[in-house]
Amino acid sequence: MDDRELVKLVRIFASSELRMNTLLSLKNDSKDINDLQEDLGGRNTTILHALRDMVDLGLIEKDRDGYRLTNLGKIKTGLLSEILRVFDNLETNPGYWQNHDIRSIPPVLLERLSMLFQSDMISPDPTEPLRCHEMLVSMLAASKNIRVILPVLIFPKGSDIFLTSLRRGSSLDILVTEDVTPFLLTDDGVLEPEIKKSLKFESFSLRLAREEIRLALVVTESFVYLGLFLSDGVYDLGSGAIYTGECAVTWGTKLFEYYAGRSTPLDEEELLRTASSSRSHIASVGGEAPASDGAELILLVEDDVGHAALIRRIFEDSGSRAEFHHLANLRDALRWVKENRGRSFLVIADYLLPDGCGIDLSGNADRPLDVGFPLIILTGYGSEKIAVQAFKSGAMDYVVKDAESLERLPEIVRDALRKWRLYQRRAAAEDDMERLGDERSRPLKI
Repeated sequence: MDDRELVKLVRIFASSELRMNTLLSLKNDSKDINDLQEDLGGRNTTILHALRDMVDLGLIEKDRDGYRLTNLGKIKTGLLSEILRVFDNLETNPGYWQNHDIRSIPPVLLERLSMLFQSDMISPDPTEPLRCHEMLVSMLAASKNIRVILPVLIFPKGSDIFLTSLRRGSSLDILVTEDVTPFLLTDDGVLEPEIKKSLKFESFSLRLAREEIRLALVVTESFVYLGLFLSDGVYDLGSGAIYTGECAVTWGTKLFEYYAGRSTPLDEEELLRTASSSRSHIASVGGEAPASDGAELILLVEDDVGHAALIRRIFEDSGSRAEFHHLANLRDALRWVKENRGRSFLVIADYLLPDGCGIDLSGNADRPLDVGFPLIILTGYGSEKIAVQAFKSGAMDYVVKDAESLERLPEIVRDALRKWRLYQRRAAAEDDMERLGDERSRPLKI
């Protein structure tokens, strides 16, 4: 039977609103004509006419208790229920799926999105963009079997979320893309401590995908977290949704296994080689060299004079020749940024300032390039909520003001500048492609 004939059958099945509502009414038990009229409304004669049609189609049958679904009717009604769940989810938030990149979801799993929609869902909320991410961190703390796809770091660099899970006895499989591997190294080219420690656990597995993946995934024994990229190629941290239940876990497991089957294992030696190669490639493609004296201009926005002095000394001890400009409040920082828009600089800002919040320097940005300069947020206490808020506002990184983290601040700054140059190159390349497309679309002059 070809597609056209199948379309005719579907049209017959779905041509009557009353017919479909009748099937859904009979989904769970038998009903007589009075029960159906109470459920559906309308006249008995109209309902009886529809019932006779469905008996002729083999969808329902009559017994002493009234009308009930046949086996064929049960199967088609089940499919109808799935379609309605999909439509309900899509119509509730059509922009969510319309504005995100879903190309990395294999067609066979895209066709089975209803498996996600059958589950309870903790959905993204524009008024609380950090809600799902905060719940993800909390739910991971109670999970035993964790499988992850990371095309981008969705947790702060140096986070011990996964290491804590391993120490608790959980199994952990992480699949990363080549773009992520450079950020698993310190500036000195050695593995980040959390990664090095994780590799020592037998229950830890690290895999590499040498293809572009435009989604982040966390699958456990009880839930699935799915995060998507926007259509412009930027990861949308606020897009993450959590689905709980057996159907969702099955769907998420299939998605993880799809990419795991196309990936290769990474041991410490291979990870170092891949990360170093990727880092070198980024540098070579960029073709950008640092300033001749190696100096960078850094605006430090910190109201604690002692902390400001300590940060300066850390940079000096690291051999950095960065030029510092120190301000103690948000108002002066906003004025300085406005006056220096034509210059190249990086900003390190405390989260809590006397007259506001360091994140306010990003304006209404939701990605780094929209901020207009690399921004790093400092805070006196660790908080996943603050970290996610910082990244959601376009910050390049988030650093807790403890001794160990502050000692790494020069390295974090260099890492942020590398990423910043990479973002600029990608944006320039996209602009070039867009201009090329515009030129090709112009009519030829004869």
